[in-house]
Order: sequence, then structure tokens, then C-alpha cells
Amino acid sequence: MTFSRSSQPPLHRVGGNLALDFANTVSWRATDRETDHIADPDGLLRWAADSGLIADNIDFPADALATAHALRKAIRAVMEAAIVQEERPQETAVILDVFGRCLESAHLGGIPARILFHASAAKIFGPIALAAIDLLRGDTRGRLKMCPQDNCHWLFLDMTKNASRRWCDMASCGNRAKVAHFRERGAVGPNLRPSRRRQSTHGPETS
Repeated sequence: MTFSRSSQPPLHRVGGNLALDFANTVSWRATDRETDHIADPDGLLRWAADSGLIADNIDFPADALATAHALRKAIRAVMEAAIVQEERPQETAVILDVFGRCLESAHLGGIPARILFHASAAKIFGPIALAAIDLLRGDTRGRLKMCPQDNCHWLFLDMTKNASRRWCDMASCGNRAKVAHFRERGAVGPNLRPSRRRQSTHGPETS
């Protein structure tokens, strides 16, 4: 199956890790505005191309979309569990299975050596699965957080020096939380309005 890339602007990425950005491909979660950015093959291709994983006009197997959704679901479950120091063996097995299948068409190349994936779908799912595995077994696992905004819950790595980052993006979710707080106090002023960047974080990236 061949896909053609859309002209839409890329989805804003705030995760700090490829696997987290992949898990964050649902915007406005659990609201009537919920949007799945990889709901169809074109969306999957667009995200992969914008992430630098593939070029345009690539042939994918018919089950690529189902694999994408299964992998995303597994990554999200495993990362949410990791935040509270728990494990999800069944979902971890899904990630390892996808990675193992991707390795069937891969080899080590370059100096220093890196894994090069060759099959069309493996070029997308291999790096994503590897990013998830590296995060789970690495030192940055303790930096993993989830945005507390009710209609967000995007995952991200808090790489601030004192681990003080709370929101996926201060200019969007953080600003909206501030506005809500001041509204409760009846103190919203002209300088505390919802940021227009809320759309750029949870939808196509805009300038």
C-alpha cells in the first residue's frame, strides 16, 4: 500500500523522546475534540515523515496501521506504569515483539555502529520501539512525567535541573491551568488569557 504525504503542518512534539512523541499522537484526550493523528495511513505516514523516519511515497504492508496502534497503546501503558514504579509485562512484550520483527530486516552500520532498519514499516516501528526500550532501561526513566491537564495527559521527560517541569508545555497546558486558577479566584486580567499555542501543542505545529 502506497501513501502520499499531506501538506498539513507537523504535530508539535514535546516528549523529548521518539517513543513518547509517538504515544502523544492523540490530542484533547477524553473530550469531544479528541483527535487521533495517526487514525489513518496518511496520518501515520505524515507523522513518520515529520519525525524524520521515512521519506515520501513509501510502501507499507496492509497491517502497518494496526501495528502502529498496538505499539502506541503498549508504549503508553508501559510508560504510565513506569511513572508510578510499576511494570506491565504484557504490554512490554508487545514492544519487544515489534522490535524483534523489525530487526529481521536490520543490520549494524556506521561508526559508531547503529541499527539500520530496511523494511518500510521497520523504518518507523523499529526506532520507536528502540526508543521505548532505551528509555525504560536508562537513567532518564526517573525523569518521565505525564501532563496533569485533564484533556491532555501527554507524556514527557522532565530534563530541568531540579525536576520542576509540571506541564507538557507551559505556554499551553500550563497557561490554561493558570487561567482556570485565576478564574476560580475571580481574578482573570487581560494578561491571563488562554494561549493561542494551545492549538500548536495539541494540534498541527504553527509558527
